[in-house]
Amino acid sequence: MPASAVRKPPRQAQITDAAQAGAGLRTFERIAHQWRLSAADAMALVGVDARSTYYELLKRAREKREVRGLSRDQLDRLSYLLGIYRSIGVLFPHSRETRDAWVSRANSSSLFAGRAPIDVMRSGIVGLYQTFTHLAAARS
Repeated sequence: MPASAVRKPPRQAQITDAAQAGAGLRTFERIAHQWRLSAADAMALVGVDARSTYYELLKRAREKREVRGLSRDQLDRLSYLLGIYRSIGVLFPHSRETRDAWVSRANSSSLFAGRAPIDVMRSGIVGLYQTFTHLAAARS
C-alpha cells in the first residue's frame, strides 16, 4: 500500500484556556444557582475578589464562547467545582433535593467535622481539592 494511502488519525482541535473558561463559567453559573450559593460564596469558590469582576466574567461567558483572563488557579478551581458537582450527582442520583443541598448541609465526615462542605470549599483551592478527592473516594 502506498504511503499516501495510509490514513492519518484526525487532528483533535486544541481547546484553549479561554474556551475552557467560558464553558466552565457558564456551567458554574447554573451550578451556583442550583446550590443556592450567595454571590460571596460563588466568588470565593471561583477565586474572584470583586463582585463587579465576577458578574463581568459571567456576562462575558454568556455573550461569548471564550473568556480570556482567568488564571491557572481559577481554571483549576472551575475544574474541581465541576468534578464535585458530577460526583454529587453520581452519589445521589435519585434525589435532586439532596444533590442541591449537599454543599450547604452539615456533614459528619472527618474532612468536614460537622461543618457544611461549602465552608471547606470556600477556604481556597486546597479546600476544593480536598472536597473533590473526598467525593472521588466515596464514589469508588
